Amino acid sequence: MTKVEQSRKSRYQLRYAAGEYWILDMEQEGVPYKNPLSVNEIGAAIWKMMERGMGQEEIADNLCLEYQVERKIVLEDIGKFQKTLQEFERSL
Repeated sequence: MTKVEQSRKSRYQLRYAAGEYWILDMEQEGVPYKNPLSVNEIGAAIWKMMERGMGQEEIADNLCLEYQVERKIVLEDIGKFQKTLQEFERSL
């Protein structure tokens, strides 16, 4: 795991509350407040696999098996999710 990945893992955490998954910035100071990122079940699954150090191809393999979805669609979704995470990290 790279230093960036280790830093992200300790700074951002996935939580489940009020029937939704949320990614929270655990190091924010509160002013201005950075809203948590709401993610769906697939986003939460991708996050959990990324935390375990799985790469994009391995994540895609797992999601294709679990949800019986075409690989091309899964890879596009993973790419969109990673872009959303990058935007979330830059949003403050």
